[in-house]
Amino acid sequence: MSIFNEDYIEDAAKACQYLSILRPELIVPPIMKKLFLSIDNITEPGRFTLIMKCLPGIICQIVRQTSNYSEGQTYVLTLMMSILPCIDSNDFEKIAVTLEVLDAILKLVPCIDCSSAIHTRNDLTEIEKRVCLSTTQFEDFITDFLNRIFQMISIRSAEMFDDAVANDIIHQKIIKFLTGSLFSSKVRKFVAGLVRVIIKVNPIEILKYLLPQTCEHIENIMNNSQTAILMDHKGDIELTWHLVLFSELVRARGDTLLIYKQMIMSVFHQCIRIVHKDSYEAIAKAAKHLLKSLSDLYSIDDQLSLENMDESFVDCLPIRAWGQHVDFDQLQVQYHFPTVDEIDFACEFVNTFIYAELQLLNEKCLNLSKEERLRSLTLIHYIAVGCLRMVSRIESNQVIDLVPTVVPYGSKYRFRYSIYSKEPKFRDNLRMRLLIDIGNLLDILVENHCDDVASINTAINIYALLPIYYGISQYDVNKLCQYIGLNEALFKYKLGGKRQNLRFLTIKQITIQIKVIDSSRNSNAN
Repeated sequence: MSIFNEDYIEDAAKACQYLSILRPELIVPPIMKKLFLSIDNITEPGRFTLIMKCLPGIICQIVRQTSNYSEGQTYVLTLMMSILPCIDSNDFEKIAVTLEVLDAILKLVPCIDCSSAIHTRNDLTEIEKRVCLSTTQFEDFITDFLNRIFQMISIRSAEMFDDAVANDIIHQKIIKFLTGSLFSSKVRKFVAGLVRVIIKVNPIEILKYLLPQTCEHIENIMNNSQTAILMDHKGDIELTWHLVLFSELVRARGDTLLIYKQMIMSVFHQCIRIVHKDSYEAIAKAAKHLLKSLSDLYSIDDQLSLENMDESFVDCLPIRAWGQHVDFDQLQVQYHFPTVDEIDFACEFVNTFIYAELQLLNEKCLNLSKEERLRSLTLIHYIAVGCLRMVSRIESNQVIDLVPTVVPYGSKYRFRYSIYSKEPKFRDNLRMRLLIDIGNLLDILVENHCDDVASINTAINIYALLPIYYGISQYDVNKLCQYIGLNEALFKYKLGGKRQNLRFLTIKQITIQIKVIDSSRNSNAN
């Protein structure tokens, strides 16, 4: 078995990972040497890709300081800068393995310039001094990395952007790139992923610069349109892009969105009846993201270390926290619970839009075009996914007695806790209202529009959602568990006991359990 044998590369990667845990000083240096030699190897380019596939499993041993081995940290910045040129749109496999390695590193290493620590601390080893000085390259790395990502997106979308932006600070660079370009449908999901990340990291600053500008663009397009843009099936590429951007921005924390409430509601009021498919799907996703942001419980801080990594580095040196686990009993997890204002905003949004769509379908279903009907059902579906966490189960003897059984339908005892500081109030029990209205609509569609398969399928999806969905589905749980399992396989220190795990992974596990318990509380309560 060899790391250069493509048939056994997965086994070789696992072997490297386990051996690096036992003897990192014997495994890490030769692999890094082979990697650096392979980067510019023109005659055998495949060697680089094969070595890179082995790297994610040993990254933890490279970045972590231990009593036996700390020299691995000296490779970190050199490695990150060396593999950046491999983000090249001409070789997809090379891009994939490069991004996988960078992802593994950046999950374990906070990008903080620690070079000033050599002047403020007198307890540093020579290796730590070298590592601290190397962290001055973080800024160059981030700038170069973003340049390459932007260049790839621009090439894929056949759009150009101004390279002069490269000298600005990072968030300004991203903002100018997003607002200064229009993206085709082929690359919107890539750009949306970029927005999703930055809005999670720094929501206050990003919303301040992006959300008002995006809403203004949308309103200007709607107000200045020379045609009936609401009924234009061809759509407007500029409007669609800004709606996609808007849908990602409202993923921000609920408390950061409150000051933009009027602005957000105005966009929905103007765009809610657009019949262009890409546009109404974007506005429907925006509704779901907004409601989830306002009603979800989430961790406030899931960084690697609990230490305050201030600029003086007197009390904490970030490089010593690279890749280190946190004791389970010392996690000090803090969660944000939806406030009264967030709950009121969510309820107002639901009461404003979902009932209007239900009324439209009830009164004019037979007179609507297929596109208008599908638009309305899509919006109802996404709003339901976003808000059903706040809606209690149906309290009705008709439901309880629906299926004869010797096993009680509900739990004998009702859980008395809730994540909400205020009980959400809707016009009626939204589950029952949707069951009745969507059930009647399905009968009408089957009888009169049996060829409208898309609308029937969407209505069935809504109907199936109502009895079982309380904020998280089994698919969501499985997806989160898979994410945790993959990261544990890479980063867990298998010789250190069951409870030695990275802080952000443990917080993810706790979050899953909270969501599952809260969902069970709603579904099992009488």
